[in-house]
Amino acid sequence: MDGRSEITKLLNDISANPWMFLKEYIEYFDKMKNRLLKNISNVLDEEGVDTVHDMRTSCRRIEASIDFLEEFSKHESSKEAKKKVNKILKKSNKSRDYQVHLDFLKKIEGQNNEIIDYFEKKYSKEKEKLKIYLNSLKISELDHLLESCLSFLVFDFIQNFQINDPYFANLYTKEFEEVYKEFKNTDRSDDRKLHKIRIKIKDLRYKTEILGALKGETLPEEDMFKQIQDILGTHHDLIVLKKMLVKKFQENNIIPLLKEIDKELIQIQGKLKVEVNKIFENLYDNISQET
Repeated sequence: MDGRSEITKLLNDISANPWMFLKEYIEYFDKMKNRLLKNISNVLDEEGVDTVHDMRTSCRRIEASIDFLEEFSKHESSKEAKKKVNKILKKSNKSRDYQVHLDFLKKIEGQNNEIIDYFEKKYSKEKEKLKIYLNSLKISELDHLLESCLSFLVFDFIQNFQINDPYFANLYTKEFEEVYKEFKNTDRSDDRKLHKIRIKIKDLRYKTEILGALKGETLPEEDMFKQIQDILGTHHDLIVLKKMLVKKFQENNIIPLLKEIDKELIQIQGKLKVEVNKIFENLYDNISQET
């Protein structure tokens, strides 16, 4: 079978023999849980420059893992775990944004000026607020909640899944076709909708990553989803940065910077028009070959 359609094959294999999947799923979930707890500690201890980013990706992977089996379980631990993880994401949104903005600005503006100082102060303030929240978390309780969530997800899946039910393949097709249709129908200037599409793509990417654990390799679809995610993410970050600069600084002082941002946006919009559309079409063709 063409490697491009490997994800569909894996999903159908799971429907025929779900027990082959559960071992890898449990190991993946446990790995992501431990990584999240470690990354929270790294943020608090200032271990590296990308600690907030690493913590957030761990949260996203946990969310995708829960989503994968949540339909089979109505136990409250799933909702509680997702709520707790999502709160970490919300609490870290601003510090993540300021860090990304700083990375871009330093490439353009250098190290020392009024704009850089402003964003560094904002980042430092938001990072401290995040650390206060993380310090208030009881890590042992979060660990126990995620363990309980995993136990109920697996137990209820074993109890409720019907062998040879093409649930996973149908769900993947449905979720992909919905986000593809949404992308085709969304105005490329509508950043809010594009950002929502990015979040959905990110969820599909991490679900695909879980499936890759079955083969011990990265599936082609995961790389394709990541390409879309990165382009949409850069587009959103530049739009947010531009709005923030216009709001906080005198226009005469930021004209050169705004021109640089607009130049970057033109390139990204070109990628949205050509590259992202092509990737979506390739993904759609892969699904169509299997139906």
